[in-house]
Amino acid sequence: MPVQRIHQASFVRGELDPKIVSRVDVIAYEQGLKKARNVLTLNQGGIERRPGTVFRATAPGNGRLEPFVFSDDQEYIILFTNTVITIYSSNGTLLQTITSTGIATAELMELTITQQGDTMIICHKNFVPRILQRTGATTFTLAVFQFDVSVNGEKTYQPYFKFANDSITLDINQTAKGQTGVTLTTSANYWTSAYVNTRVRYHGAEIFITGYTSATVVTGTLLDDVEIELDANPFRTRQGSGVVEVTMAQHGFSTGASITISGAQDIFDIDGAGLAASNINGARTITVVDDDRFNITAGSSDTATESVDGGGAGVKIVGHPPTRKWDEQLYSEPNGFPRTCCFHEQRLYFGGSATAPDYLTSSKVGLFFNFDVGTAKDDESLQMQIASDQINEIRHLVSGRVLEIFTSGAEFFLRPQTGKNITPTDSMIIRQTSFGVQQAGMPRPFDGGTLYVQKNGKNIRDYVFASTTELFDSNNTSLESSHLIVNPTDTATATSLPDRTEQLYFLVCGDGTMCIYNSQKEQKIFGWTQWNTDGNYKSIACLSSTIFSLVERTINSSTAYYLEQFATTQFDIPTDMSFTKTISASYQPHGTVKNKGAVSSGASQFIIDGATASPNQGDTFQFAATGTTHTVTSVTATGTSNEYVISVSPVTASITDNTTLVFLTSRVFTGITQIGKTVHATSGSTEAGDFFYYGSGVVTSAGTVTLPSPAAACDIGMDYDITVETLPQDVRLGDGVLTGKPRKIGKAILELSTTYNVTINSNQVLIGSNPNDDTTGLQSLTGKKEVHTLGYEVDPTLTVSQTAPLPMRVLGITSEVYY
Repeated sequence: MPVQRIHQASFVRGELDPKIVSRVDVIAYEQGLKKARNVLTLNQGGIERRPGTVFRATAPGNGRLEPFVFSDDQEYIILFTNTVITIYSSNGTLLQTITSTGIATAELMELTITQQGDTMIICHKNFVPRILQRTGATTFTLAVFQFDVSVNGEKTYQPYFKFANDSITLDINQTAKGQTGVTLTTSANYWTSAYVNTRVRYHGAEIFITGYTSATVVTGTLLDDVEIELDANPFRTRQGSGVVEVTMAQHGFSTGASITISGAQDIFDIDGAGLAASNINGARTITVVDDDRFNITAGSSDTATESVDGGGAGVKIVGHPPTRKWDEQLYSEPNGFPRTCCFHEQRLYFGGSATAPDYLTSSKVGLFFNFDVGTAKDDESLQMQIASDQINEIRHLVSGRVLEIFTSGAEFFLRPQTGKNITPTDSMIIRQTSFGVQQAGMPRPFDGGTLYVQKNGKNIRDYVFASTTELFDSNNTSLESSHLIVNPTDTATATSLPDRTEQLYFLVCGDGTMCIYNSQKEQKIFGWTQWNTDGNYKSIACLSSTIFSLVERTINSSTAYYLEQFATTQFDIPTDMSFTKTISASYQPHGTVKNKGAVSSGASQFIIDGATASPNQGDTFQFAATGTTHTVTSVTATGTSNEYVISVSPVTASITDNTTLVFLTSRVFTGITQIGKTVHATSGSTEAGDFFYYGSGVVTSAGTVTLPSPAAACDIGMDYDITVETLPQDVRLGDGVLTGKPRKIGKAILELSTTYNVTINSNQVLIGSNPNDDTTGLQSLTGKKEVHTLGYEVDPTLTVSQTAPLPMRVLGITSEVYY
């Protein structure tokens, strides 16, 4: 019978889409898997069991995790839930709870967040941005974002925008600063009650709206004098006449209106004759010429000696004509709030409000709350619109080598002039690719690019700068594993994990699974795997060296949410939602146990009472925590509550009545949360260290579990299924392949590394000794292991799995295929 050996030395392409099963011609087939569940691909080519998780806290509800990194030694996990922010230390200790945040459940996964130093800005289209401020090592405050205000209170340094149609004019009935009850009247229906407590600008003067009267009338307080500055030399005189023509584009005045002029200069001929400034300035009545001109008459019957233009620069008039020159604050209740925010090159950027979806604004350099455009100096606010061939709603901003702008329909970047920083006058928004991004799941810088979720919710694209073209591409990283991507909701990256060379991108999906992308572009390493657990992953966040997840679990028929921290490696914690239990004077799982009656010297059996949990065969203890260590050999209940007859070895010395038994090891452990679940107990820390397995048990309604083997200290958690399945093993012959013909894998040779438990096609692979050695724990295998399999199939595969939550690493698989 012909046989051919097929060796797979690398699994770096992870789990491949089932639709690729016939593509035996591509490299991905040689380096990929049919299934890669709850495993991690290694940069060196192998694959291993993923790390387990440690229980850190019960969360107040479903929510969203985000990191807050102030420094290497001061990092925090921020949990957003319905109207609550909960703050944890880097080891999961609860530090602070902030209530009444105004952030609802439906908004959590759409939040965009940026952080600089001790300040985190939180944005969503539905509410005013929030500021989470670190005020101390363990304290934070939450406040509503407020733009800077001028010292005299006349100006709020925020973005303004002309939302009203140009056909709608605005008139006011007062012009002096400080006037209250000022009436603002529009020429058509415009106002709603939502405009109360917002600001509008009338010819540049801010008015704070205090009341709503009707769709055309609101009232407010005038914060500055209304002074309309005209262009230079706005007057034209007529020889021999005192009539002066004033140029003011779209002035809005009606004949008979009164104005006050200031700042005008003399309009004299070379002989010093003509209209004096004193006869131009002051109160005047106008006669309209057209939309852009009106006439006034000079005072004191003064007349011009010639027809000239004049008046100088800085001429101002005070009046309140119905005008189109009015605007309102960009971010407000009626107009919406920014969808996204980003700190970039010493500026804070906002983008994407409801009524100005493609508008980008920034602060002044180094003044993150000052968005004053001023006179467009280099350090002043930048405010610009994408204004492309469609409305591209700005959804995310990312600070990279440039400011990356992700919208609903395309990807852009803010390009400064070559060799210069970003300035208001020299920067342009440049379109790059046209895929669009979804709101949930923030883009994350990763491996030289930025990974983002395309708006179809199916593709994860890498927005990366190509130095050869000096343009960005959006490469599809999930093309070969698109079946794993199911309604993504959250993202995170871990790029410097201890004891690892891998850098990982995490993608939480709507079906409760989590996809992990391992990428090292320089080495052409990239691939996806899927992690799942007994429950649903809801959110993920990474600090410098630790990874936290928010997990929804149903325990004891009740759904709850838990903050869990991933272990560094599988050798540390190989189970989920793990609790560390250590027998000590302060933790005695049997309660306060004492001997009932004196125990004579040489006794091997006696009565104990006070045992809230029954001792078990194999448990060890000392009387009064000193002397000989005794092992329990049998236990019999007496029928009296908490009372048992126990046999021990070795025999006892003479013990007085009511001496406390202090247990050193135990098979029973209390205080376990996973009621009704099967849990496993292990202990270990590093790959080079000893590893112990104490078996499994079902947690009782009292939160107690009894294990097959006693332990002094162990980690108790839930198992998760490991599945590594190869793609169909196709034999290549000189005249083609055997695709579609029956064949079998007669033998598999596994290249293992520090592996304690593994099965092939449900056949247990024998490794070392079992159970634990008392001192060195389980034996692991590093090397090759042959496993024989049976059965012909059209598409033969090998499935690697486990029967216990123990470390496993496969470096390669060689299959002997018979046909």
